[in-house]
Amino acid sequence: MVASTDLSHFHAYDQAKDLDKKVVDRVAAFDEQGLMGDLKENTVEACGGGPLVTVMKTARLLGANQSRVLQYANSGDVTGDRSGVVGYLAAAFYKSEKAKKGN
Repeated sequence: MVASTDLSHFHAYDQAKDLDKKVVDRVAAFDEQGLMGDLKENTVEACGGGPLVTVMKTARLLGANQSRVLQYANSGDVTGDRSGVVGYLAAAFYKSEKAKKGN
């Protein structure tokens, strides 16, 4: 399964990183409920937030119990223009026997 979303849009670099960190932290914690709440309260930005939460929930239903943030960056990291950036995140959700056993 793949969900595609960008994160914050056209904020200054540091503000975008602060906004995006909330999404990154929720994804890293595999906290789809918290992410859904943040999206409903408009405390984070993600155009594809609904698909992202759906993939997280579906992955959990299929047995995933871990998440890993693979990469976070924003357009300012690539272009050098930090005046108005767009954030991007790549992550994976998977089943880990170690996590299941509590190790």
